[in-house]
Amino acid sequence: MTKIYPLIICGGNGTRLWPMSRTQSPKQFQRVGDDTSPTFFQSAVSRHSGPVFEKPVVVSSVRHRKTLINQLSEIRADAQIILEPMGRNTGPAVLSAALRLQAQDPDALMLVVPADHVIEGDINATVAAMIEPAKDGHVITFGIKPRYAETGFGYITDGGPIVGHPGLRQVERFVEKPPTRKARLLVESDIAYWASGISMFSVKTIIDEYAKFDAPTFDAVKQAVAKGETTADGFVLDAQSFINAASEPTEVVVFEKTRRIALAPLDIEWSDVGSWTAMYGISESDTQGNVLQGDVVAVETQNSMIRSSKRLVTVVGLSDVIVIDTPDALLVTKVGHCQSVKKIAEHLKAEKRVEAERHVGSIQPWGELNELVSRDHMTLSSMSLNPGALMEMEPSAGRELMVASGVIELVIGDEKATLRQGERMTLTGEAMVHIANPTSQKVELVAMTLTAGQTEDDAVVQLARYA
Repeated sequence: MTKIYPLIICGGNGTRLWPMSRTQSPKQFQRVGDDTSPTFFQSAVSRHSGPVFEKPVVVSSVRHRKTLINQLSEIRADAQIILEPMGRNTGPAVLSAALRLQAQDPDALMLVVPADHVIEGDINATVAAMIEPAKDGHVITFGIKPRYAETGFGYITDGGPIVGHPGLRQVERFVEKPPTRKARLLVESDIAYWASGISMFSVKTIIDEYAKFDAPTFDAVKQAVAKGETTADGFVLDAQSFINAASEPTEVVVFEKTRRIALAPLDIEWSDVGSWTAMYGISESDTQGNVLQGDVVAVETQNSMIRSSKRLVTVVGLSDVIVIDTPDALLVTKVGHCQSVKKIAEHLKAEKRVEAERHVGSIQPWGELNELVSRDHMTLSSMSLNPGALMEMEPSAGRELMVASGVIELVIGDEKATLRQGERMTLTGEAMVHIANPTSQKVELVAMTLTAGQTEDDAVVQLARYA
């Protein structure tokens, strides 16, 4: 039986769900609910597994490689990882994965899945039913029956059945994010579907169609794959070739032009979670209509979402509000105004504010890093080093390291040292610092750097191993 390779695309720039998502930690790597829930990416990987599926292929930015590996490890999943040196939209991402898969399995089918959507229902039954049409050369896009007139989604209209393939429909036309009146007419027509961003085809079909409609990009991506490098973290596409690929979605390059396009309606609950209002809508609420996540107390408050990542947040006498609290930024907005959150994130980026780029804390393969204080002349950070883990820090004069709990072993050039709880060391800044936790318990460290212009996050280079 022909099997399907899920292709999970991890793009995005972390603006619509700010301050939870940032440029360096976009939405797909954030948890869907509280701290016990999986991330959007993990949900996508887990959803498309089973008898009809092969090991997934994941395409993401090279900057997210450690996060990908960590999150796959958390759910005990394996994947082929393709790393982009720069973002070029979904078209080149899909094409690079198709070229890699074709070399392994010329008859492979690909199911393209966004990494940051929420889906409830048996999507895989419909996907499995589309195996034969995909093998026959159809480019299948999956549509969702619209529940309301949404102006932020694209639409696909039904052109009638395709003979010989039950459940498969012709595509009459694509409609890109219509105005309100047109969206209402589309919903009322009963032949329109939301474009879900999910699609399926054979690797041969998508490669042939891409070469037909955008030969320069096809050549650029083909070279990027041919000259790419296999690393411990994944396959890295060649940057000098990949940058020449046109930054366009697959829908524009192929779907809207090919005669092979077809529509498969899906009977599922679906959301692209493109705003905090959407996040509120997919979350389970209490009897007052509130979604409370984290250390939150709400009094005389209705129909609101309050989310806290660390500290206590209290609200009194509010209705229809969204409050999102992170250690370094607080968002307060009204339900229904959340599409404008993107404007805040874009303003912060224009002002080169660090809050647009990254969180003060980050999860690393070796443990956790939290920036406590950042000034022009000084940075103070705490680090938690997992049992048996090893980390490396760039040399920097004026850095002092203190052990808050546990024991660490340091190697600095030819010198070795052991530090225990309460002990500290001033680092010379002349050689790379290797820090290991030789124990079976977590170690807590505090690092202070007096050199301007560098944070501990810049200093931590990479994690080499686990015990």
